[in-house]
Amino acid sequence: MIRSLLLIFIFPFCLSLFSQNYFRIKTDFQIKSKTPEGKQQLTLGKVYYDKNIKQIVYEISFPQREIWVQKDTLLYKIVNSKLDSKQNIPNMIEFTIYHLLLNGNLADYGLKKTNFSLKKVEKTKDGVISTWEPPSDMKKLFGNVLMMNSGQELTGIVFKNTEGAVVSKQFFRKYKKNKGLMFPQEIIRENYIQGKKSYEITTYSNTVINDYSEDKYSYKIPKNAK
Repeated sequence: MIRSLLLIFIFPFCLSLFSQNYFRIKTDFQIKSKTPEGKQQLTLGKVYYDKNIKQIVYEISFPQREIWVQKDTLLYKIVNSKLDSKQNIPNMIEFTIYHLLLNGNLADYGLKKTNFSLKKVEKTKDGVISTWEPPSDMKKLFGNVLMMNSGQELTGIVFKNTEGAVVSKQFFRKYKKNKGLMFPQEIIRENYIQGKKSYEITTYSNTVINDYSEDKYSYKIPKNAK
């Protein structure tokens, strides 16, 4: 009798915890980009991310077949199973949409878990705009961040430089629920460099959460990566 009661009360609780353990995402993506000079490009592929491995694997199918692997502060480009190039990049994996989504931090872009401070909240007819200020030791590098939320969904984010000028904007649209997660199917990004704007639209489809059918999440960099 006691055992039966324990199962009645404990099992649903354990099942609930397990169902909320989002750790993997696989999705098709399409990126349409436009440079300040007007050059346009289309990129198609699939992305794999496991938050425990913290490695993003991009399987590109167009304009040519290749694999990009983002790990720590390096971005590897693999062509025909051989390392083609690698470059240093900022370690921003924890602020990618994949990591934020799986950890339930997309609504505030993960800023609540940083040293950024919430300085202002303003209600508008379209939602709530919040202003976040970097910590004092980072003010020489970053300016304020502005976020727009509609309900529990992040709809836009603006990054400024130390002089208060906008350097980047992102807009999150067409949210769709997938296993309890609200995932935007379209992200529009605008970057401003020396007064010139580049434009990028990323769309997602065929998203799978907690996929067990693939082994590409832990893709191994070719040995010639030294």
